Amino acid sequence: MTGSPQSPQTITLGGGCFWCTEAVYVQVRGVLDVESGFSNGQSQNPSYEDVCTGATGHNEVVKLVYDPAPVQGYMDKLTTELSAGTAPDITWIPGASTADLASKGVLLDLMPMASKDSAFKLTDYYDAPMAELQHDGKLWGLPRDISTMVIYYNMDLFKAKGLPDPAEQAAKGEWNWDNFLKAAQAIRDESAGTYGFSFSNWWGLWGFFAYSGGGSLFNADRTACGLDQPGSITGLQFMSDLFNKYKVAPPPGAEGGVGETDFLAGKVGMFPNGRWMTPGMRQNAKFNWGVVEMPEGPGGKKTWLFWGPYVVSGKTANADAAWQVIKELTSPEVQAKVAALGSNIPSNKAASAKQAFLDSKPPADNSAFIKGADYAVAEIPLWTGNWGDIVDAIYQPNVDKLLNGKATAEEIAKEACAAANPLFKK
Repeated sequence: MTGSPQSPQTITLGGGCFWCTEAVYVQVRGVLDVESGFSNGQSQNPSYEDVCTGATGHNEVVKLVYDPAPVQGYMDKLTTELSAGTAPDITWIPGASTADLASKGVLLDLMPMASKDSAFKLTDYYDAPMAELQHDGKLWGLPRDISTMVIYYNMDLFKAKGLPDPAEQAAKGEWNWDNFLKAAQAIRDESAGTYGFSFSNWWGLWGFFAYSGGGSLFNADRTACGLDQPGSITGLQFMSDLFNKYKVAPPPGAEGGVGETDFLAGKVGMFPNGRWMTPGMRQNAKFNWGVVEMPEGPGGKKTWLFWGPYVVSGKTANADAAWQVIKELTSPEVQAKVAALGSNIPSNKAASAKQAFLDSKPPADNSAFIKGADYAVAEIPLWTGNWGDIVDAIYQPNVDKLLNGKATAEEIAKEACAAANPLFKK
């Protein structure tokens, strides 16, 4: 897209952790300036520590100054341009948009070129995104990068409580639900206002517990709800118990529990998040911290993986050249250079790309991100149909009831599956 900028506009957005939000928006085309701060509240010019007490009534926000032309309706504009043949030959899109664009016939199937390219191997990339990018024998892009969910943990709180280091436990195969719970219980201190664990209430995180318990969000062929699977019920009930039985996590409410702000303030021992949280931790954490894989449950090692691919316009006149470019962009050499910056995990499994990422510190040990990529569940089940409606309108309200102690996992699973099954693509 081209054109001269319109008059800059300003918008203030709330979003859990302003530093993490800022780190995303500074990379968005059309955003001219990003400023983190607080909104609402009763006091003038509060400090970060003041806000973390929860007594000021402030919310974390980012103020964006932006040129509306490039940012308004990006995916709508991109879809229109892809349909008209006026889009760039190559673009990056969110992973969640891949199936929609492919189904509209506006993306180029890369499989004919990939199958003839003797220097290319589909197995060079992590399985989770590649499973979603391949459908009905076609290849709809190559993953630019990935981000796995890990547990960020406060080393100082662990040391103060005489607890073993989770990363050391993980290395011994001992980082599991039992030891995770023991650590959370030891760190919970009502008098100090500290919690062992917290998370933001959205489906990527509670979905982890369903998979970790040995279940799934849907059946094997993605045609029916999976919350009523025994493993899903086990995992979701364990998650609920963290809040309602063991009380090691703060009351979540409808919008989730405390977030990154409280973790950065030293009020939470463990907080699950992706690689995007690392830049904010590097800049703002006043304590020693590390990352560890998500705790292993009855279903084995599980985590969530986020990704986005490079795709090629279906109306490109330069298919072969475009293929060579995205192949180069996802090569070990280029991936290593990007990974060395520290924010992105390479999608290419080559040792050189991995090592460049591992050498980007802090944290002292980045291996949890890489290890998780080998067994991660992809962010979005792209080819299920009606997935957004199922999650937002059915799954999430039932999980809210579960986390707030208003129903058991078995009860919400029965209700959710009864409502969701008619919406699954058969």
